[in-house]
Amino acid sequence: MPSKTVLTIGILAHVDAGKTSITESLLHHSGATKSLGSVDKGSAITDGLSMEKSRGISIKASSVNFSWNNNLFQLVDTPGHIDFSAEVDRSLSILDGVILVVSAKEGVQAHTLNLWESLIERKLPVIIFFNKIDRAGVDIERVFLDFEKDLGAKLFALNYPDLSDPDEPKLLSFTNSGNHMDSAILDKSLENLAECDEAFLAQYLDGETSDLGQVLEKGKQTIKTGALYGAIFGSAKLGLGIEELLNSLSSLIPQEKNYLSTAAAKVFKVAFHEKKGRLAYIKLYGGILKSKDVIRSQELDKDIKINQIFKPHLGDLVQVSELHHGEIGAITTSDIVLSGGVLGSENLTDPYSKISKAILGVQVIAKDEKDYQKLGEALEILNIEDPLLDFNWFKEEKEFHLKILGPIQTEVLKENLEQRWAIEAEFHKPKVIYKETPSKSAEGYVRYWMPKPCWAIMTFLIEPAPLGSGVSFTSKVRTSDISNKYINEVKRAIPWSLKQGIHGYEVTDLSITLIEGSEHTVHSNPGDFLLATPMGVLRGLENAGTDLLEPMYAFEIKANQDLLGPVSSDLNQMNAQVDSTVFNADFFIIEGRVSVANAMNYSIKFNATTSGKGRLKLKLDGYKKTTTTDDKIRAYKGVSPLDESQWILHMRGAFKADER
Repeated sequence: MPSKTVLTIGILAHVDAGKTSITESLLHHSGATKSLGSVDKGSAITDGLSMEKSRGISIKASSVNFSWNNNLFQLVDTPGHIDFSAEVDRSLSILDGVILVVSAKEGVQAHTLNLWESLIERKLPVIIFFNKIDRAGVDIERVFLDFEKDLGAKLFALNYPDLSDPDEPKLLSFTNSGNHMDSAILDKSLENLAECDEAFLAQYLDGETSDLGQVLEKGKQTIKTGALYGAIFGSAKLGLGIEELLNSLSSLIPQEKNYLSTAAAKVFKVAFHEKKGRLAYIKLYGGILKSKDVIRSQELDKDIKINQIFKPHLGDLVQVSELHHGEIGAITTSDIVLSGGVLGSENLTDPYSKISKAILGVQVIAKDEKDYQKLGEALEILNIEDPLLDFNWFKEEKEFHLKILGPIQTEVLKENLEQRWAIEAEFHKPKVIYKETPSKSAEGYVRYWMPKPCWAIMTFLIEPAPLGSGVSFTSKVRTSDISNKYINEVKRAIPWSLKQGIHGYEVTDLSITLIEGSEHTVHSNPGDFLLATPMGVLRGLENAGTDLLEPMYAFEIKANQDLLGPVSSDLNQMNAQVDSTVFNADFFIIEGRVSVANAMNYSIKFNATTSGKGRLKLKLDGYKKTTTTDDKIRAYKGVSPLDESQWILHMRGAFKADER
């Protein structure tokens, strides 16, 4: 078993806060690396992808290990761009604690708010690192107090930057900062501690706070309870605050005590390695996992074999014979496992997961037609690595379609295809993925009785349901007319039947009732009702007609009051719904809803409008009905169940619509 306490720490940040630089400083300061990696020079260990090196941002979650004060830290460096937020969410589920990095220059950003909400919901211990204190124009008091105000967090400063000489910034420990610490930061830290500690409250009210050593110990004890959050100022570039951060990780992050007795693991990432093949990155929550072991895959509902086990080591992988509880490793297996999967019999599902389905679709084509097959196979691999891409290969039309979260993702995918497979691909302009819902109630009748042997006759009642209610199915047919084994086929076919409606989009918010039907004692066979259900459901939707539902953003905008005019003009142009406008000192805050289609590229325009000084927070917020126009409708991909003769031939194997 590991002789050291094993802790998994996430490092999260908004773009360009210096997160990867802090990671490299932690590795170097702890002695894990001999030289300091640099994002700018492309030598950062955790930015292993060449795209990450060239862009200077983290794209895929990566893990590195280092030791400090008899603790083994597994540091998970997660993406800082919203287009890769699914990677962040998967990583959050395996963490024991978090370093949240905020640039002392730019302060809290919209993505910081999104991250904070997830961290608070998961009740994860968090240490805030205010980075880049060496930057010109940094206002440490403002960034500290704004963090508290914007995020509703109670902070306790564990050190203090002395910026009296701008050419040589220094750090003072909490106990040595009494004569230097800005009164607002010290006062706020003491006030926060007093609100959380009744014994200290009496001292605070009596003015007995001169013993900063005692105050610091009380502050640390309160941080451990989660009532306060420790804040450290520093500069990864200059190595300032790194040792304080290491010591805080060792002393302030609670150690996991409740390990499971049997082997159980969670898959948080899947990646293809050039030499090692498909790897599933896991965290082991109990027991010991050895190569050649057999373990249950809950997702596949079958036992799988562990072929090889690797541990991350300074940007590389080292083969080992076993993993112990708390450890992160990469495994090769006998079957494909996907991100978010659970191995073993324990319940390790993530109740806090906020991974949103992508709401933009994009078509991908190979620039050189000879790369068509190769591109399809490469996209299948990328889809295994990130199932949210929801890759569809429509082989009859020879089209590839992906779902994405934003434009940066398409650029990364394009570079990925070029660098890993030498494929030049072209990505069409992303389009919003709408949904459909019935316009009114209607019936759909299907009679599948030729060519024999077959028999499945059904009538479905299709009814609209409230927005956001999803899909419900009930059967009112007597089992003497259709037996349970065939009703179960109908149930299995319902989700499949609703993948594409009459306008080409997934159908939701409806009630489907099987009201009449019959089987035949001689001619009905397994699969008949599975085949017939989409024909009946689609016919019902055709008779009902469908409305389009468009995805919506809830937005929050904060900017200087002199920008109210331009921002209001932008919102009017986007037909945004403004729910509230609040004025606070020199700022205004506007909240409301806007369609994804109208706001798809607004973040770029907003940054230009506010010269990068405003804050825009966008969060998916359900759907609403929209007008159905020709530019929104898309053709049915593959063989439509409404083309009944072709559908029957296709399903019975007379021809394959998916022949490559």
